[in-house]
Amino acid sequence: MRPSLALPARRWVAAGLAALVVGGGLHLVVSQPRPEDVAAVVAARTLPVGAPLGEGDTELRHLPESALPAGALRELPAGDARAAVPLQAGEILSVADLRTSALLEGLPGRVAVFVPLGEAALAEAMGSGDVVDVHSPVEGSVVAREALVLQVRGGEAAGLWLAVEEDTAVGLAAARGADPVGAALSVALRPPPP
Repeated sequence: MRPSLALPARRWVAAGLAALVVGGGLHLVVSQPRPEDVAAVVAARTLPVGAPLGEGDTELRHLPESALPAGALRELPAGDARAAVPLQAGEILSVADLRTSALLEGLPGRVAVFVPLGEAALAEAMGSGDVVDVHSPVEGSVVAREALVLQVRGGEAAGLWLAVEEDTAVGLAAARGADPVGAALSVALRPPPP
């Protein structure tokens, strides 16, 4: 009696099917967001500088918060947002990746101004959407009241992009120019509105 070749073939087929089932199950487990993951915006495709970020250009993914860069976007960009830097597919977007003027969408009559901070710790304590008062480095008077923080820049050149009225922007420039040593302006964080 000749041994059947069907039995080893069946075992190989069964082993292959088992591997597919286990692999598919692992893929589902790994790809499911964990409860501690947070929403983050990623580039859905490679985009050049200045590209408008329309539908299909970005997407939300759930990722570990520890994997996100500072200032990571948590909501899809709206309005006329454009890429301020080249973006690779799958790259996590931060506020620094958007053209700053796009952050003024929905804020008519406002301009964006950059306010340098003397200490990086101040930048780390603030985020987009915070409201601040800016004080003159010379005599301490308030030169911008209730300015909206659009974007935070950390590191050695720490500072804030703020949305202010045009006349307030003139006052901020005058306050910086009045200081002979060019000290950074002082910023006071306001509590969130009730």
